[in-house]
Amino acid sequence: MRRVGRLAVWDRPERHGGIPALDGLRAVAVALVLVGHGGVPGVAGGFIGVDVFFVLSGFLITSLLLDELGRTGRIDLTGFWIRRARRLLPALVLMVLTVAAARELLPYQALTGLRSDAIAAFCWMANWRFVAQKTDYFTQGAPPSPLQHTWSLGVEEQYYFVWPLLLIAVTLVLAARARRRSTRATVGGVRFAAFLLATAGALASAAVAVVFVSDGTRDRIYFGTDTRAQALLVGAAAASLLVRDWQSLNRGWCLIRSRWGRRVARVLPLLGLAGLAAAVHFATGAAGEFRHGLLIGVALAAVLVVAPVALEQRGAVARVLALRPLVWLGTISYGVYLWHWPIFLALNGERTGWDGLRLFAVRCAATVAVAAASWWLIEQPIRRWRPARVPLLPLAAATVASAAAVTLLVVPVGTGPALREAGLPPGVSAVAAVSPSPPDAGRPAPRPRDPQRPFTVSVFGDSIGWTWMHYLPPTPGFAFLDHTVIGCSLVRGTPYRYVGQTLDQRAECDGWPMRWSRQVSQDQPDVALLIIGRWETVDRVNEGQWTHIGDPTFDSYLNAELQRALDIAGSTGARVVVATAPYSRGGEKPDGRL
Repeated sequence: MRRVGRLAVWDRPERHGGIPALDGLRAVAVALVLVGHGGVPGVAGGFIGVDVFFVLSGFLITSLLLDELGRTGRIDLTGFWIRRARRLLPALVLMVLTVAAARELLPYQALTGLRSDAIAAFCWMANWRFVAQKTDYFTQGAPPSPLQHTWSLGVEEQYYFVWPLLLIAVTLVLAARARRRSTRATVGGVRFAAFLLATAGALASAAVAVVFVSDGTRDRIYFGTDTRAQALLVGAAAASLLVRDWQSLNRGWCLIRSRWGRRVARVLPLLGLAGLAAAVHFATGAAGEFRHGLLIGVALAAVLVVAPVALEQRGAVARVLALRPLVWLGTISYGVYLWHWPIFLALNGERTGWDGLRLFAVRCAATVAVAAASWWLIEQPIRRWRPARVPLLPLAAATVASAAAVTLLVVPVGTGPALREAGLPPGVSAVAAVSPSPPDAGRPAPRPRDPQRPFTVSVFGDSIGWTWMHYLPPTPGFAFLDHTVIGCSLVRGTPYRYVGQTLDQRAECDGWPMRWSRQVSQDQPDVALLIIGRWETVDRVNEGQWTHIGDPTFDSYLNAELQRALDIAGSTGARVVVATAPYSRGGEKPDGRL
C-alpha cells in the first residue's frame, strides 16, 4: 500500500478493462433471471435479477458520465447515445429478426401481437406496450410473447435518454449560478446535486410503487418506467456520492482512505447478498410484496454489493465475483438475457420430452452457446468498428427502421391462435354442429316448425355457455333460453381434481337429468345446444378410485352420461347441437411440466 496525498492506494497491476467483480455480479444477476424463468424450485424470486441489472446500470452509467464531465468539462450526449446504440442494438436486432423468422418453432399462443411487440422493442417502448396490453407477468397461462423480456431494455434505454439530459441541466444551472456569483462551478457540486436528484427520484418512484400497487395495478407497477426507475436511481445516487476517480477504480486501485472504511466495504456486500438471497427465495411477485417495498428493498440490497466491490476490490466477495468463469458469463450477460427467453419458449417440455432440471440444463446450454456466438461474431466486431465518415447515429436509426420494416414484411398480422386452428381442414371453423343420433336411437324425429313462433334454442352447459348467453345481443326471430349452470358437469356425485385442488361436486349439479327434462318439455325448442367439455374431462373418483380420461372405467361412465344428455336434449324432437370444446389446459409450467 502507498499513499497519494491523503488517499490510501493499493498497488495492483494496471488494467483498463473495467471492474471484474461487477462483471461477476452481472453473471449472478442473469443467472437469477434464468433460474426464475426456468422454474427451478426454491427461487421463485429470480425476477429480481433484473433489479440487480438496473442498479448496476445506474451506478456504471452515472460514474462514466460524471467522469467524462470531470475530464472534459462536458457530457458528449451524441457520443453517449451512439455508444449505447452500438452496444445494445446489434444483438437486439438479430434476436428479434431471428424470432420473426423462426416463429414456427414457438408456441403459437405466444405469437399474438408479435409484430407490435417487435416494433415496440425496436423503439425501446416494450414495457409500455405490455402495460397497454394489461400483460400479467406473474400469472402462468398461455405462453407469453417471445419478446416480453424486452420490457427491461425499454426501461433502461428510457433512463439512458433522460438521465444524461438531467445531468446536463444540473450542470448548466450550477454554472449559471456560479457566473452570477463570480465563482466557478465544480464537478463536486454537480456530483452532490446529482446525488440529491437521484435520491429524490428513487424515493418518489418507490413511493408511487408502494402506494398505488394492487392486484389490478401490479403489472403496471412492474413494467412502468416511473416505478422501476428506483433501482436505476439508487445506483446513480451511490455513484454520485461515492465514486470520485473512476479511472483509478478501473485500474483496480482502492481509494478508501481508512482501514476501518475498507473493512466496512468488505462486510457490506455480505449483507447485500444475504438480502438478495432472501428475496430470491421468498418473493413470488404478489401485490402485497410490492406494497411492502420489495423493489426498493432489493435495490438497496443490490447497491450494498455493487458500490463496495467497486470501491474495494480486494474483499472476499469481490474476489469471488472476479473468478474467471463468472467474469466471462457476465461479459456475455446481455446476450444471455436477450436470447434466453425465446430459446426457453422454443425448447419446451412438449417439444423435447424433458422437464425439470434436465430441461433447464439444455435450455441454459443452448442460451450460452448462442449468446457467445452473438458476442464474438456480431456484438464485438460492431463495437470495435470505427468508420471514418459514416455518421453513426443516423446509421443506428436506419438500422432500426430497416429491421422494423423487415419485421412488418415477415410477420403476418395477427399471428397467433386466430390464424392457426391446427388439425382442421380448410374452411372448417372451431365450432361444429353434431346431428342427433339416427332414428333407431329411440328419439323422435324433428317436428315441423310453427312459422309464427320464434326459432327457439335451449342452451345447456357450464360457465362457458353462461358467458355466451350473458353477452349474446337480442336477435330478432330467435329466442335463446339460458339453462346453463356455472361450474356443473354431466358427471355426478364424485370428487374431482382441478388446478391442483380436490373439490366436491356441488349438490345442485347432480340434478341435471330431471332439470333438463323439465326445461326441454317447457321450452319445446327447435334446437338444443349443449356447451360442455371442461368439467367432464377432469380426474374423478369412480368406484372408489381416481380415474381419468382414457381409463376404461372413466370412459364407460362418461359415455353413458353423454348419451343420457343427448337423449334428454332431443326428447321432444329438437335438433341437438353440440359445440366442440378446445383442449382445456394451462400453459406449461416454467420447468416444462404441465
